[in-house]
Amino acid sequence: MPDASPVRLYGKRGCPAAYAIRDFLQRSDIPFEWIELRDDAQAQTELGVENVDDARLPICVFADGSRMERPSVRQITEKLGWFRHPSRSEYDLAIYGAGPAGLSASVYGASEGLKTVLIERFAVGGQASTSPKIENYLGFPKGISGAELAERAREQACKFGAEILLHRAGVRGKFTPCKGVVDLDDGTKIVSRVSVCATGVEYRRLRLPNEDKLFGAGVYYGAGANEAQLCSNEEVVIVGAGNSSAQASLHLARSARKVTIVMHGERLNDSVSEYLVDRINHTPNIEIVPNTDIAALHGEHMLEAVTLRNRLTGEERTIEMSFLFLCLGGVPNTSRSGSCATRKVIS
Repeated sequence: MPDASPVRLYGKRGCPAAYAIRDFLQRSDIPFEWIELRDDAQAQTELGVENVDDARLPICVFADGSRMERPSVRQITEKLGWFRHPSRSEYDLAIYGAGPAGLSASVYGASEGLKTVLIERFAVGGQASTSPKIENYLGFPKGISGAELAERAREQACKFGAEILLHRAGVRGKFTPCKGVVDLDDGTKIVSRVSVCATGVEYRRLRLPNEDKLFGAGVYYGAGANEAQLCSNEEVVIVGAGNSSAQASLHLARSARKVTIVMHGERLNDSVSEYLVDRINHTPNIEIVPNTDIAALHGEHMLEAVTLRNRLTGEERTIEMSFLFLCLGGVPNTSRSGSCATRKVIS
């Protein structure tokens, strides 16, 4: 782990670049403080920038007093000392993807004395690290956050000597008996006797106009563990009827004024664990809206409202809100085409 002193991140609400940094820090279990700049005077007083729309935002201030203006996630990774180069020309085991499966493989391989390298394109823990609380994982009767679970696994893998290479992805591979050679997107070559693909999934999307444009500016994929603090007294909508959406609704309901769960089906019980259904039913500020789709997203620079459509009657209604969390499950990264899948899958 880096220095325990929190990273301070300054930016304006609805900034996708700031969201990407917050998401990485949260997933990586790195302490940080988010300071939302609400007006030009605050921006000038605290940072010396002209206004909340200054091109230098967001700004990160680190424990040593240094600051970065509009940094990339990779630059922050380098600053924290997490970006490393391979130490070997050849490994016994190379694992692509640092979600729970990849982390498990790295722990087991390295603990048996295999020279092990783990390659991850974003943050250790994969999508599991976005979960605010995991309660049905063996050995944690009181539950544990996805980020903390991932950090424990990372420490365990490193203890046994596994190397972790962040912010890299495979772009092509060549495999012969007893050897694989994989080219990473930064020009590095990984040579190994065994290659394991643990590339996880991509979040399913609504495929609506404005969806990509509003990502990080009101539209979020997954449970939004790092966004709960921003939802104080706000109305939020969660789409999906699985355990992840149920857990997210309970997490967000602690700070949000109202949480609405929008779902295709009729009953939450059909796809959500009973213990979560019981908690939701006893949480007064959670509303379940069955047989419903998101028909439209509204907003130019930030999400301002969503339109709901009843699947049985076709009736529509619009809700003014600024936080939409999509928990629609995932599509396996097994395709040879498509930008994300091609970068990630080695086959």
